[in-house]
Order: sequence, then C-alpha cells, then structure tokens
Amino acid sequence: MDNITVMDFLTKEDHTNKLVRERLLAPIVYLIIVLIIGIPGNTFVLIIYRNYNNNVYRKIIWTVGALDLVFCMIGTPFNLGRMFNYYNFKSLRACQVIAGMLDAGIITTAHLLMLLSVHRFRQVCLPLGRQLTLTTVSYFIAGCFAIGVILGIPQVAVLQPLATTDLGNNVTGYSCSVGWKDSPQSWKNYNTFLTSIFLLYAFILLVLYILIGRTIQIQNKKRKKGLHGKQLQSAKSTNDSHKMTKIAFTVSTVFAFSYLPLFVNEWATKGLNEKKMDLFTFSLLKIVQRAYLINHVVNPFIYATFDRRFRHQVKDLIVCRRMHKEKTSDTDSSATKPSTSATSV
Repeated sequence: MDNITVMDFLTKEDHTNKLVRERLLAPIVYLIIVLIIGIPGNTFVLIIYRNYNNNVYRKIIWTVGALDLVFCMIGTPFNLGRMFNYYNFKSLRACQVIAGMLDAGIITTAHLLMLLSVHRFRQVCLPLGRQLTLTTVSYFIAGCFAIGVILGIPQVAVLQPLATTDLGNNVTGYSCSVGWKDSPQSWKNYNTFLTSIFLLYAFILLVLYILIGRTIQIQNKKRKKGLHGKQLQSAKSTNDSHKMTKIAFTVSTVFAFSYLPLFVNEWATKGLNEKKMDLFTFSLLKIVQRAYLINHVVNPFIYATFDRRFRHQVKDLIVCRRMHKEKTSDTDSSATKPSTSATSV
C-alpha cells in the first residue's frame, strides 16, 4: 500500500486542479462575459422600470429583473468558484445552501413568467374578463416567492454528497456538482419532481402563446378590413399590447430553452466519461450545463429589441444624461441645439 504525505496529497490535488482549469478556460471566459454583461444590463432594467407601479406588466418585469441581477451577482461567482476549485470543493453546506438559493430563484422566476404569460393571455384573449390589478399582482408575486422558497428548501435540507473523483495515488477529489451516482433516492426524487414541473410549465406556456397568437391573428384580420374612426384611435394601444406580448413570449421562450439542458443534464450525460473527452467536447459540455445563466443576462437585450423607448433610455444612461419622462411642446426648439441642463445619473 502506498504511503502518501499531506504535502503529496496537496500537490497532487493542486496539480489536478491546475490541469482541469486549463481545460475549463473557455467555460471560465463564458462566465466572466456573463458577469460583465449581466450586472450592468439588469441594473439598467431596474433603473428604467423603477417606476413599476404604473402597470402590472412593468411590476412583473421589474421583479424578474431584480432576480436576474441576484443570479448574476451570486450564481455566476459561485460557478466560477466551483471551476477554480473543481476537485477541491470541500464545503458540503456551502454547496447545498447556494444550490438551494439558486433553485429557489429558478422556481420563482418560472412562476413569475407563468404569471406574466397568464396576464398577457387574459388581456389579449379575455379583455372583458377580470384582470390583474396592481394590488392583486403584488399578492401573486409574493406567492411566487413563497413557492420558490418552499420548493428550494429540500436542496438545502437533503444531504446530497459532494461528487467524488479518484485522482490516483489514493487521492480523492471533491466537487460541488449535480450527480446522481452517489446521491440519496430522496434527492433524485426531488430533482425528478422539479424536472416534471419545468416540462409541465413549458407545455402550458406553449399552449397559452398558441392561443394568444391565434387571437392576435384574428384581431389583425378584422382590423385590416377597416381602420377608421375609433379603430384608428386604438391602434397605438393595440401596438403597445402586441409589443408587451412579443416581449413576454420571447422572455418565456429563452427561459425554457436555456434551462432545458439543466434539467435533462443527468439523462443526456449518463455514461459519459469526462476524463476521456477532448478539450472542445469537455469545454462545450461545461458551457451547455450552465446555459441557464443566459436567461438572466439576455432579458435587457430582448427589451431593447422590441421596445424603442427602452433603447433610448439605455442610451441616455450610458452617455450619463438624465432620462426624459415625456417630450413636452417646448422641446422642439431645444432639439436643434445641445442641451445645457443635462445632469449625470
């Protein structure tokens, strides 16, 4: 039996971590880009939509933006820490607590997007029915957070072991990763339950937006037959409604596709041996496993794509000019010369 000293153990472990970090260079760069883009992007969302009490749509969007910012500030650094200590992650409790927080955030985000989609469905397909108000939506948002916290608790309470890897010479590496091999059955059941919820919600979102799309198509056909009188007056309101629907649909679609690899990871990667993968395949796998972070970075770009007002306000923030709420009648004369009253945000 080989005798190995503590120094040899550390040397072997550190050397292995160094080699793995070299293979993880591309995923690390990916996470750094997510961090650099995600924090300022979601900060823009919170600033621009800070007056979220204007309507139900903005209130939900602002809440989603706040969660996205938390994910970028906690989830991304946590993933970076796991990669820099790939086989040297010794704190089981830290792994459980952070993973539990992320699970709670994922579940809360899913319910908020369901709430946003149901809101759009009722406004488009059932305009004469009872709608969400600023008061009632606050209770629903609180309910989304409560469900997220409750369903995230098992990740903290269930003692999922750290994943172990034989590094050779009687040295074992420990990593904080999702692995079913040595996990208790209760943890497997919990993750199967979360996967079932995700697939169910994805199906419900698909049905809702099919119905919304069909209703909008019918409305457009009726509108083309005669845009006169009151219909012309309501054209702007209709365009705003369609814009909000496009944003809600795109945000929900990105959520579903970005989180799909996370939930099917265990079935898709079963039997794969990471040590035998080439550099490209290994790096790609680690990026795909963290594709869900894209969902918490891309939303500001979605808003900018469909909302011209949002784009202009972002530009105002970048050039350190005060955001203008609405143009007044006397702005025409000042538009031809530089403003001297602009102040930094």
